[in-house]
Amino acid sequence: MNRKLWVTAGALTCAAILWTSGILVGSWAAADETPGTLTKIQSSANESNDAAQEATMSSSANPLAGTGWRLVEFQSMDDATGTIRPDDPSLYTMRLNRDGTVTMRLNCNRASGTWFTEPSGNGASGRFEFGPLAGTSALCQPPSLDEKIAAQAKFIRSYLLKDGRLYLSLMADGGIYAWEPDTDKSSAASVPAAPEDGGPRNWKVTGVTGALNLREQPTTVAKIITNYPPGTILDNLGCQRAEGRIWCDVQQLGGGPRGYVAAEYLTAAVSPDGSVATGPDNSAFRAGQGDFDATGQIPCAQSVGQPMMQCDFGVARAGGGYATVVIKKSDGRTRAIFFSMDKPIGADTSEADGYPEFRSTKENDLHLIRVGNERYEIPDAVVLGD
Repeated sequence: MNRKLWVTAGALTCAAILWTSGILVGSWAAADETPGTLTKIQSSANESNDAAQEATMSSSANPLAGTGWRLVEFQSMDDATGTIRPDDPSLYTMRLNRDGTVTMRLNCNRASGTWFTEPSGNGASGRFEFGPLAGTSALCQPPSLDEKIAAQAKFIRSYLLKDGRLYLSLMADGGIYAWEPDTDKSSAASVPAAPEDGGPRNWKVTGVTGALNLREQPTTVAKIITNYPPGTILDNLGCQRAEGRIWCDVQQLGGGPRGYVAAEYLTAAVSPDGSVATGPDNSAFRAGQGDFDATGQIPCAQSVGQPMMQCDFGVARAGGGYATVVIKKSDGRTRAIFFSMDKPIGADTSEADGYPEFRSTKENDLHLIRVGNERYEIPDAVVLGD
């Protein structure tokens, strides 16, 4: 079988034919590609380290980076051609990798290369171009769209995200390629489990330059609520697939706004005891049943000016620094203190006691906790165990 190589630069196209026992390979480059005019999402082998760093920074804010798609149809502006749909959309897939590379399945062929984008406004649309693409050109069983896509890729100039689909438009009203999220688990990572299904209780923000956006909905066009710097610990409230990527419902450990972040910037958080806490936290339920892992006494005081005394306590632990400590106060009532990742996150306050303010600090391995006028000193050993 023969092998062909196409190189396009400006208006000049050169073709060379190479004979080999392999399969046909093609390489396409945008005719009017002008380096430096776009926000670059990738770094090729011959680019500098500075350019690579710039690419990493840009990708974190790009709505298409790290997404996967499969072809729905080609909408021609020519009435004679009309709309062309593949018999099997799963044979035409595209993965826009975060490092700026693209991988494609085009029926019986494969292609790879680079992509560039310049989002505008809220990121739902903008400029889009493929860089040089190289791919196999075996003869696929007709009808096939592989040759058409390979030939027209260099003429794509813009994108639009609408109703969960990606539309790539050719220059000069040449037509539009419509794509839908690729949900094939063989080409994308599986959705992480929620704690109730055995997943990690907490995430750690990692791999992001700058900060990770928290959005109102699982889409890059949704409103940004806030952002998290690297190292922030988040509660895992469940994940889902949307727009060709995985989004996780999160809330910062200890409280704060709830929303969605891109899962590729999350790793399972390691607890202070060195473990990754998984599964539901059942410590409050067990404490309510009197099912304690340990009992003892801790320093406490119930009012302003009262000297510290000893109060009985029981602790129910759920691993990974998750625990509920129930303290018996001097008046016979109890106070429950809740811990996550060895961090005091709240108490069982109520309207009856006026919802007193909850505060905590830490000195070495000792948690100093205030619930209104109440004071408690709880060592790490109570929460984490031996």
